[in-house]
Amino acid sequence: MPAIITDSRHQKLLLGAVALGILMDGIDGSIVNVALPTIAAAFDTDAGTISWVIITYLLMMAGLILVFGNLADRGIMKRVFVGGLVLFTIGSAACGFAPDLGVLLAARIVQGIGAAAIAAAASLLCVRYLPPQMLGAALGVLAASSSIGFAAGPALGGIITHFLSWHWIFLINIPIGIIGIILAVRVIPKDVPDLEKKPYDLPGAAMLFGAMVFGVFALEEVSALSVTDPRIITCSILCALFTLLFIVREHRAPAPFIDLSMFRKWQFSSVLTAFLLINVVYAGVIYLLPFYLTAAMKFSLIISGIFLLIPPVVTGLISIQFGRWSDTYGPRWFTVAACVALILFGAIFAVMVPESGFLPLIVGLVLMGLVFGIAGGAGASRIIENAPSGEEGTGSSLMITTIYFGGVLGTALYATVLTSATAVGGVVAFADLDPAVFLDGFHFTILVGLVLSVIPLVLSAMVNDKKKLA
Repeated sequence: MPAIITDSRHQKLLLGAVALGILMDGIDGSIVNVALPTIAAAFDTDAGTISWVIITYLLMMAGLILVFGNLADRGIMKRVFVGGLVLFTIGSAACGFAPDLGVLLAARIVQGIGAAAIAAAASLLCVRYLPPQMLGAALGVLAASSSIGFAAGPALGGIITHFLSWHWIFLINIPIGIIGIILAVRVIPKDVPDLEKKPYDLPGAAMLFGAMVFGVFALEEVSALSVTDPRIITCSILCALFTLLFIVREHRAPAPFIDLSMFRKWQFSSVLTAFLLINVVYAGVIYLLPFYLTAAMKFSLIISGIFLLIPPVVTGLISIQFGRWSDTYGPRWFTVAACVALILFGAIFAVMVPESGFLPLIVGLVLMGLVFGIAGGAGASRIIENAPSGEEGTGSSLMITTIYFGGVLGTALYATVLTSATAVGGVVAFADLDPAVFLDGFHFTILVGLVLSVIPLVLSAMVNDKKKLA
């Protein structure tokens, strides 16, 4: 069992190292968002197809976090984390020098694999090496780092693309990655491999990953190909088959990849589902906004980037304090308040038009920042708090997984709905899309997300804080 770090300075350095890794993960999950119209125009493709630049990255993260989390939990957390940083940095360099869309997507896969290793080990490093009384604040820092990065990504992408080119949104990761590797090597305690760990369920991991890949492909491409397209039908069947095989496998395996009995505890399932849906809606809106700012508001990339800085700035200003309050007073009502903010910004964006001016946009962006500023630590710690005894490590990995799988689902879902709603007479390239048609599609897509936003509010309110449970 790893020894808890008692030195305050060492605790802060460790938390700083893992937060830097998570911040990089989050930024690169969305930094291409604001540049998507530019990249789509450069490759003469539509808004749905270009979304794969985001989806490939997030899909690798969502599908592999549990894999790397399982490996890291065997006492090799440092190796997994540092190895992830190395892969991430190499993948970033490959993205920056990509000559075409195919190479860019392949490089994003490499980058996403490294990011998954970073994210999986980061939360476990906090759970294993930091004192229990710091857990809520530490997880709040990680969740805030992820959400700040994810929200700041489009802003940074817009500024960098405006002054340089879209290639540089990846190349800036190289020096940051090198700094992160050096810091992690110095401050993370030496690995103590657990040779007595249960065997690794590789078939179960592969089945779960397969279900995710085929399901997301079917969801994202259905609007462009149609429900009756053989590729959509095949992927849907394969998704269902892999899901069924995974469930059967996990019930029969002596050492399952995920102990599905965890989900029999309704409190755990409720808070995990609520956190997932919060991320789905948030990521979907982050995907849509750059298109709205450029197509409807006629903003330049740099102006779009400045506006998109509002949510991460708000989150960064309040997240640590709200994480502390969550530890002190309990996370339930903080999560509920964040869900109210989620609904409010959806309602604003659902009726917002360019003629409304800047005020509705700014209010909506501030409310977006409040969502993870309030719920970052509270929502994350509730998952650990409600995990069955002895499954805190798995709960930690599942918490991180919901962030990135929520990003995958949100991006794919909103891209599909937007493409369907704007495909008047067929799917057209974003550069050729009529602004009025886009605005109608934008509003309809936001309304779909607004309906989804009610579910996490109900689920979060249902579950009492652990100290109040019978």
